[in-house]
Amino acid sequence: MTIKGACGLAMIAVLAAGAAAPASAQLIPGVSLTPELSVSTLGIGPELDARLDALPFGLRIGGNFFSLTRNISSNDIEYHGKADLQSGAFTADWYPFLSGLRLSGGIRLNGNKATVDALPNGNGSITVNHVAYSTAGSSVNGQITFRDVAPYAGLGYSGTLPLGLTLGFDLGAMFQGTPRAELAAQGQITQLPGFAANLSQETASLQNKIKDFTVYPVAEVTVGWRF
Repeated sequence: MTIKGACGLAMIAVLAAGAAAPASAQLIPGVSLTPELSVSTLGIGPELDARLDALPFGLRIGGNFFSLTRNISSNDIEYHGKADLQSGAFTADWYPFLSGLRLSGGIRLNGNKATVDALPNGNGSITVNHVAYSTAGSSVNGQITFRDVAPYAGLGYSGTLPLGLTLGFDLGAMFQGTPRAELAAQGQITQLPGFAANLSQETASLQNKIKDFTVYPVAEVTVGWRF
């Protein structure tokens, strides 16, 4: 299943559960369903929480999206960076005390990535591996990607408020593996002597800068309606 498919499934489930709520106290006998809105360090998106009434277990499916931009620097190059966060979640919950406290584990379909575009300095050149090149008719850009499936583990609490509203908090980590950096160039700059070797060194420098970002911290707040 793709990330968009997981998020679409979560949205359909949330809408279907909400539409069916007035007709039945429980859409699935023995299972409490909670359509939720999730806001987390992975973005914003829908979530459906299904919790067994007689057993200390539950299952959540959801998706998160967000994007942001910022400038970063690496090895004398200033980059304009854009991070696109998109992931789908399948999370199993264990409630050891039959209360709101839960231990969670699952997987994330991880579509998070970042794109970078090298910015020219004041005199219109780009420094690649400490060598200045003219940017006339040329560009240097790239992307940072992560593995497609990432395990997740966390600890959280979900409580019921008046009128069936719920409020949940979770802290955890997504184990996304070592990020992969790629840089490429277009235009006349690619024909200059020594540029290919310097671009390769620049890619290695960027890879070294991000290589330790193997664990993505996840802090999440959910608001829902249980029925």
